[in-house]
Amino acid sequence: MSEAPARDKTRPDKEARLAAYQKKLRALKERASLREVTEREMLLDILENNSQAINEYPMLEAQRSSVMELLCGRVGHPGYEFIHERVGRFIVLLAHFDKAVKTGDAARREELEATLLNAEAVLVKCAQGVVYAMALVTDNFEELVLRYFGKQSLEQYSGLIEKHELDQGFWNAFVEEFIASRVVEAHREILEGEKYEIAKERTFLVIRFLFDDILSKLNPTDQEISKTRIQNSFIAAREDPGIRERAKLIQAMLVKGLKGLSQFDKLSAGELLHAARVACMDNVAEEFETQYRARLAEAEAVRKGEADKKEPEERQREQAWFKFVQDQLVALGLGASIAIGVTGDHFYKALEAVVPDQIDGILPLKKDFSLPVLEKILFFLLENHFIQILKECGREEGGKIQVRSGRARRVPAPAVNELRGMSKIRKKQLFGNDVTREDTLLFKPKTAKQLGEAMSMLSLEPALQQGLAELWKRAVFRVDIMVLINLELVARTTTNLTVRLTEILEKYGVKRNG
Repeated sequence: MSEAPARDKTRPDKEARLAAYQKKLRALKERASLREVTEREMLLDILENNSQAINEYPMLEAQRSSVMELLCGRVGHPGYEFIHERVGRFIVLLAHFDKAVKTGDAARREELEATLLNAEAVLVKCAQGVVYAMALVTDNFEELVLRYFGKQSLEQYSGLIEKHELDQGFWNAFVEEFIASRVVEAHREILEGEKYEIAKERTFLVIRFLFDDILSKLNPTDQEISKTRIQNSFIAAREDPGIRERAKLIQAMLVKGLKGLSQFDKLSAGELLHAARVACMDNVAEEFETQYRARLAEAEAVRKGEADKKEPEERQREQAWFKFVQDQLVALGLGASIAIGVTGDHFYKALEAVVPDQIDGILPLKKDFSLPVLEKILFFLLENHFIQILKECGREEGGKIQVRSGRARRVPAPAVNELRGMSKIRKKQLFGNDVTREDTLLFKPKTAKQLGEAMSMLSLEPALQQGLAELWKRAVFRVDIMVLINLELVARTTTNLTVRLTEILEKYGVKRNG
C-alpha cells in the first residue's frame, strides 16, 4: 500500500492569510450573503489557505471535495454545531480586526490578530481530524480489497476513489463492485454447475448451498501487506499500552469539550474512542498529554510543599497555552468524529440496499472502520446478500419458505488424529466427516458449552481437553445456506404436491435429479 505523496509544507504567512480572509469577508458582505453561505465560504477559505500545512491532505480532486463537504456540512452530525459556532466567532473577530486595521488601532489589531490566529488553528485542526479519519477509512478499505480480492482489484478500487467523493455515490458503487456483483456471479455459477443439494429433512424439502461457493469469488492472499503511517498510528492507539492510555485521556477530553453540544447524547462512547484514536495520529495529542501530566505532577508537588507556587502572570500564560492546546485537541477529535459518523451513515445506507432484512445485525459496528471490523462486515455481507437473493426468489410464497444459515466448526483431520488420547470412539462422538472437503472434520458440538459437556461425559484427560479447546478456538466455520420449504404448509394449498414443489424449485433455478 502506498503512502500519500509528500507535500510542500509551506503555506501563506499570517499576514497574507489574514488579508485573504478580510478580502473574502468584504466580498461576502457586498453580496449580502446569507449567514450559512458566509460561514461555508470562510471555512473553505481557511481550508484553502492552510491545506499545505494539513498532514495527509489528499491530492485527488474528488477526495479534496470530500474534505470540504465533510467540514462544511450543517446537518447529519452533532459536531457541526461546534464548527459553526467557531467559524461564526471567527467572522465576528475578523470584522473587528478589519475595523482596527482601518482605524489604525495598533493595540486592538495586535490583540485581535492573536485571537484570530488561535481561532484559525482550531478550525484547521477540525479539518485535520477529517483528513486523518478519511485516510484511515480509505487505507483500510484498500487493504481489505488487496487482502481478499487480490492485487488486480486495486485498479477498480482506485478508479472509484478517483471518480467519487467519499459520499453515498462512492459507497453504493463500492458495494455493487465488491459485494453485490460478485455474489450474483457466484450464484449464477452455482446454478449452472448444479452445486447444491436437494433433500427431504423431516417436514421440509431443503435446498442446501455451500458458502464456500460464494467465497470462491474472493482471491485472498496470505502475503504480508505493508501498512501506511495512518494505519500504524491507529493500530498503536489500540494496542500500545502507552498510546492506548493517551487515547482514553483524549476520549475524556472530548467528552468534556463537547458535552455542551445540543445533541451530544447522540455521540456514543465508542464513536468518541474511535475519534480519540484517530486524534492520536497528530503531534498535538502527545503535546497535550505531556502538558496534562506535567500539570498534575506540579499540582501534587505544590500540595506536598515540594514546589513553590508560580507567579500569577506565569500561571496565566501557561493556562492560556494549555487551553489552546486542549481546544486544538478537541477540534481534532471532533473533525475525526464527523468524518467517521457521516461516512458511516453513507456506508451503512449502501449496505442496507443489499441486506435490508439483516442490517440490524451489524449496526453496532457502524462507527468502527478498523480492519478487523471491516473483515467481519465483508463476510457478513457476502453471506447475507446471498440469503437476501434467495429470500427474494421465494418471497411470494410467504411463510411456506424460510432461508437460514447453519454453522459447524471445521478442522483438519490430521490435527485431530495427532491429539494424544484421541481414540476412534472418542473421535466419532466429537466429530463428523466434512463431505465437502477432503481430510476435514466437523465438530458435532455447536457451542463451547456443548463441547465441555461432551468432554466431561467422555471423561477426557486434561491434556486432551486442552488440545480440543485450542482446536475449537482456531477452527473456521463451514457455513451452509439452506432454503427450507415447509411441506405441510405447501400441501395445504395444492392438490398436486409434486407439481407445486417443482414450480417452487423453478423459482430458485434448481431441479431434483431423478
